[in-house]
Parts: sequence; structure tokens; C-alpha cells
Amino acid sequence: MRWHHPLVLLLLLLAIALPGGAAEVDTASRRLKVEAYRHYYGQGRPVNLARALGLYLEAAGRGDAEAQFIAGGMLHRGLGTDPDRRGAFRWLLAAAEQGRSSAESLYLIGSGYFRGSVVPQNFLEARAWLDRAAGEGSVPACTDLAYLLYNGLGGGQDYPRALQLYEQAARRGDVLAQANTGLMYATGTGTATDRARAYAWYALAASRGNTFAAVSRNRLMTDMSWEELNRAQAVAVDLYREIEELPPRPAAAEMGTPAATAP
Repeated sequence: MRWHHPLVLLLLLLAIALPGGAAEVDTASRRLKVEAYRHYYGQGRPVNLARALGLYLEAAGRGDAEAQFIAGGMLHRGLGTDPDRRGAFRWLLAAAEQGRSSAESLYLIGSGYFRGSVVPQNFLEARAWLDRAAGEGSVPACTDLAYLLYNGLGGGQDYPRALQLYEQAARRGDVLAQANTGLMYATGTGTATDRARAYAWYALAASRGNTFAAVSRNRLMTDMSWEELNRAQAVAVDLYREIEELPPRPAAAEMGTPAATAP
């Protein structure tokens, strides 16, 4: 017969004997989430977002990742309370560390570290979280991460990757990214100099009110031959058409909104 080490036996006995444990915590969290859901959607009672938030926060404190994610979203959006960016960051980070996240929540975490608005500024952490958010399709995450890579914040400079990210965001309508993409093509940063593509991106950003892009486009035009300018305008037309034909991104559920079906 095989004997277990006494310490192992003691831990096993404690796990059996102690009331509660993970199963009880999960059951309690589920009850809290069901009750929160009913208050959120007004099922069998009036809508009460403040009460819903309180219940989600209680479940979040028990370590429930879904409750942490919903509570973080509600705090960010000011549902049932005044907006609380610091509280939102805390719970969205806790949820993400357990694998529950969205492109928006990952961006908010990365942005928090990037700007130092709710936690001490940390460019290394910002890079990591923004990279995850960009991978999930977050347009502002692409722009912020590109800035960090361009300027070598939180790690080495990576101009080609910065350009890739700026152009990715530019194609999804980010005006600042459009202007910066034009700048990188104009200066040959992270790529070969391409004044026609620079003109096209400047023109697109300028058409949406970006003053830097308008000034840069006009300055670029003065240095271009008629042949170059004709080619640049053709590239701009193709770029406009290409962006117009991009399929719309599917709408993501608003953060802080429980799923339409009860937990």
C-alpha cells in the first residue's frame, strides 16, 4: 500500500472538511450575477443599474472574471454610478489576467499604462497590452502602439512595424494615423521614400480637417513635377476607392453590457 506524505494528507483532509471552496464561491458568484442581470434588464423588477453594479462588484470581488469584466465596463461608462476610470482599470485588468477581455478593454488597459492616467506610466506594459489590443482589431491601439515603436518608448525603435500599424489604423479612418503614414512615406522612415503615397495619405487626412496634413501636402506639391503630381493624384483616387470598399467591421458589444441571455 502506498502512503502519502503527512502534509499532503493534511491538505487533502482540509480541502474536504472546510466548508465552501471553489465550488461554493462559483455558486455564490453565479447567484450574484443572475440577480445583477435581473436588475440590469428589469426582469421582474424595475431597472436598477446601481444595484446591478453593486452585485457585479460583489461577484468581481469573489474572483469571477465575467463579473469583473462587466463591472469594469459599467464603471468606465458610468452605468449605475459616476464614471470611475481607476476602478474600471482595476477590474478590467483583473478580468484580462484571467482571460476575459475584449479589444476595447485591452486598449483601455494599454492606454492607462501609456498615458499614466490611472496608474503610473509604464511604456513596457503599455506595449504589451496595446499589442494584444491591436491584434484584436483596436484602431486606437494600433495608433498608440505605433507611436511607442516609432519613438522607442518601452523598447527599441521599430519603424517598419510602426508604419504597418499606422497604415492599418489609417485604412480604418484614424485621421492622425493617416497624417503620420503620409509623413513616414514622405521621409522614407521604415520604408522607401514614396512621395506619391505620401501625397495620397496627406490628402486623405487633410480632407478630414488635419491641418498638419494639409500643410505637408501643399509643401510636397511645390516640390513635385506635373508628372509626379498626376501620378500622386491617381494613387490618391485609388486609395480613396480602396478604403471606401473595405467591408465594415462587425459591431462589438458595448463593454459593461451583460450578454442578452441570463448567466
